[in-house]
Amino acid sequence: MREQVHKLFSECMTRATDEDLLIMKQLLVGIQRKNSGENGSIIGGVFAMDRKMEDGNFEVSIPITPVTHNSLEIVHGGVTATLVDTAMGTLANMILPEGYGAVTTNLNVHYLAPGVGERLTAHATVVHQGSKTIVVDGKVVSSEGKIVAHSTGSFFIFRKKQ
Repeated sequence: MREQVHKLFSECMTRATDEDLLIMKQLLVGIQRKNSGENGSIIGGVFAMDRKMEDGNFEVSIPITPVTHNSLEIVHGGVTATLVDTAMGTLANMILPEGYGAVTTNLNVHYLAPGVGERLTAHATVVHQGSKTIVVDGKVVSSEGKIVAHSTGSFFIFRKKQ
């Protein structure tokens, strides 16, 4: 496997544009971020997700780079959905007692503006916490303060296997 990856990496390096090199760097740094524990998943590492909790509002932000772009050179809608789902799902899991987890059962995303600028930040707040489900409200905002997307998500609560 190492030889295959090394060969592929060498071939990509040979023909790489400056943008390709930037993308490859972000992907490799993402692997490092995951391996060092800075991010808990490869998605979090590759998108360079930064997280913070403030006054019951959980935030996840990412830089806008060629890795996040679609063919129109704006943030891909799937990246926006991943960002807001991550913020909402992480908050849902943070508020649960030890031994419990939550997974997304429904995600609604209303795209309101293109994802442009330097960063996108997803904000999540709990709307309802029941014994079986949690409902969370999400909002994605550009670094210029424009609302890019509004979202709601439902999360199923389950007991983790010991």
